Amino acid sequence: MHYEITDAKAQDHPAIDALAVEGWQVLKSGYAPEKWESLLLAIGGMSKLSENGRLIVARNSETILGVVAYLPPNASDPVVFPEGWPSIRMLVTRPAYRNMGIGRRLMEACIARAKQDGSACIGLHTSPIMTVALPLYLRMGFVKDRDLEPFAGAPYARYVLYLRGKDRVCGLPRRCNQVPLSGSFMPLSRSTLTTRVWNAVYHFSRPSRCAFWW
Repeated sequence: MHYEITDAKAQDHPAIDALAVEGWQVLKSGYAPEKWESLLLAIGGMSKLSENGRLIVARNSETILGVVAYLPPNASDPVVFPEGWPSIRMLVTRPAYRNMGIGRRLMEACIARAKQDGSACIGLHTSPIMTVALPLYLRMGFVKDRDLEPFAGAPYARYVLYLRGKDRVCGLPRRCNQVPLSGSFMPLSRSTLTTRVWNAVYHFSRPSRCAFWW
């Protein structure tokens, strides 16, 4: 089957919103019933993610087969992601075209953009109720970083893919920020240096912040 991966156009937005609603229907049983209608309204506004990021689509000559949103560094949700993290949002594939590798190719497009942006990693948040997407993320190398507050009655967690091999600055304030290409280092006072060392020890001692498991 021939299709291409491209950035979405403004005229694609209505089709993207409709596809998001269609794709999320299979997850209905995983959310709290009283939250479902409001959640579906939010999902139907997926195209709004283009205001701060990019919508990437898989399309053939007839229709959009899948879509994902890429949020560049410092455009991700600050409640979920540390400063400087790019993130992946709302991977959706049309039900009739699942298990054809479309989701993986959309993910790869986001990862390529994160590398172009000079990021050390890329994050996403997902739930075990997403029984197709979560295994895909794990196969691609994403690891569970921390648990998040339940959302609409479903458990959620943050996952991260490190883009520089073993260069994992886990738990530090700039653990996944962009690495500056140039600049100078500011000298630190003794008290500041001591505080940062103890903060590093504290973060490294917390399994939930430094876990490289699923």
